[in-house]
Amino acid sequence: MTDQPEDGVPQQPAEGAVPGEPKRPRDPATTLSTALVVYIFINLALALPLLVFPVAYFEVIGLDDSIAGILGGLRWVGAVLLAWSITGIAVMARPEGRGVFVTAGAAQLTLGAIAFLYSWSIDEYQWSTWYHALCSVILTGGAAYLWWARLSGRKVLRGSEPEDETGKGWFRR
Repeated sequence: MTDQPEDGVPQQPAEGAVPGEPKRPRDPATTLSTALVVYIFINLALALPLLVFPVAYFEVIGLDDSIAGILGGLRWVGAVLLAWSITGIAVMARPEGRGVFVTAGAAQLTLGAIAFLYSWSIDEYQWSTWYHALCSVILTGGAAYLWWARLSGRKVLRGSEPEDETGKGWFRR
């Protein structure tokens, strides 16, 4: 038996990997940064349409024109979500000591997912099914990923990473 796949073409090791060595675990700082980018994107995707053109946004997602006109006053919700996006950028720039913000962001996505799923379960929604399903999946996935990154990036958020050979820890230049 050989280490060759069935088609006879040898597998190439990943770039920077040494054959025979176990795969190194993902850097917690990278995991946290990626999760924060996802968090920022989710908030921006919901914030910008609500902030810039709320009535058109509600019409696109399937609400009746009269209801969309009434809900147009929810522009402030877009402003709140935009503020959370900005907070995510600030945490990504300097994560040390800002674990509470990551926890609050994860809770925000979790509670949003719970609200969408509950609304779905009691047939309360009035917009298109595609929108409800899409938001439910995005918020649930984003919440799970941000919680996982929060747990794996505890040391980064605490700033307790030991210094490297240059005398600098994570995110310090």
